[in-house]
Amino acid sequence: MAVLIGMSGQVKGQKFELKKDRTTIGRSANNDIVLEDEAASSQHCYISRRAGRFILHDLNSTNGTTLNSQPVVTEAPLQDKNVVQVGSSEMMFESDTQDVTSTVSPVTDVVVEKAPSVSVPKSFSSVSPFGTRNKKRKGLWLVLALIFGIIALLGIICFFIMLIKLK
Repeated sequence: MAVLIGMSGQVKGQKFELKKDRTTIGRSANNDIVLEDEAASSQHCYISRRAGRFILHDLNSTNGTTLNSQPVVTEAPLQDKNVVQVGSSEMMFESDTQDVTSTVSPVTDVVVEKAPSVSVPKSFSSVSPFGTRNKKRKGLWLVLALIFGIIALLGIICFFIMLIKLK
């Protein structure tokens, strides 16, 4: 059995089983895997099963589909541990079957180089290079709108007081 495992974005931690011969992926509700991702097209890509192998097909999506950080022009064979990126969502392909004829290498090779020390992030909420949305600013905008509303209300009250004094 083959699955896609969400690694980032809205699909992080989710598993999608590839049971059908053709599994569609995109933003539209009629897809087999629906992504709530503005960077994904409504009909973004699909994965087909041919002779026991899984093939990733791009459907001329606006932002493209990548396999192991390489753009998929029309189609590309999938192997175990390959990383598929659709919009800003990343998913890892896992399969019980191994196909040695593919020229795409899995992304499990890690090269460690000595780098300057960095501080540990406070949250690992997203491994996507796009990061997560900053929700703290929403409260700031509400406070600013409230302040401007109070200033406008005080201005209207002052206007009416001056209007009454003139009469």
